[in-house]
Amino acid sequence: MIRCVFFDLDGTLIDYVSVARAISYFGELAAYLRAGLGMEPSSSERLINAAIGAMFEAHPGLTNQEAFDAVYDAELADGSERAQYRELFVRFFDEVFPTLRSNERAADFNHEAISACRQHGLAVAVASQPIFCAAAITARIAWAGLADLQIPLASSSETAYTTKPQLDYYREIAAGMGFAPEECLMVGNEDQNDMTASQVGMRTFYVGDDFESSNANRWDGAGTLCDFIAELDDLLK
Repeated sequence: MIRCVFFDLDGTLIDYVSVARAISYFGELAAYLRAGLGMEPSSSERLINAAIGAMFEAHPGLTNQEAFDAVYDAELADGSERAQYRELFVRFFDEVFPTLRSNERAADFNHEAISACRQHGLAVAVASQPIFCAAAITARIAWAGLADLQIPLASSSETAYTTKPQLDYYREIAAGMGFAPEECLMVGNEDQNDMTASQVGMRTFYVGDDFESSNANRWDGAGTLCDFIAELDDLLK
């Protein structure tokens, strides 16, 4: 029995945002840290790329945020600089990031899809790629017009130890919400990053633009979020 529904963010609850745009947020972060820490541009670019990469690599026992921070900690000279880095990081996402919204807009029927799940008595959580901290994901949920629904985060850089499409990521978010993978449904727009959830026993619903030609063996339903609402009863059987 399905008891929990996970929704991806980009391309699912938010109208599609290119990977380049998502990565550009880290460029803004790098520039902010560079100014605050007095770094050279070449060092700043090298560090931000290494820190992003560290979150996708294996880092047993470390959250994604700890793996990211470790790259900066190894570069900074002493404890005071490391403390300054952490202060700047928090300030960026609290004060600067919320002002960076550009072309993000609510995906059609996103509010209705989440409301439909709740009307069925299902738990709901946002399962975005956990390379962003909770403050950033929360801001982006607001950009999707969903702040009023107070949707919990299935993962963020501070809580996740893995990234999509690692199979442990899906196990991790299910356990974090208190469910077995078989009790969960993943809704997303990427075959690899979202539909891979089927490999741990989750049901899946694909909302990518190419759902008519995508790999039907990897999902249990496909279409728009409007279609998802219409098919929800069948998906829960």
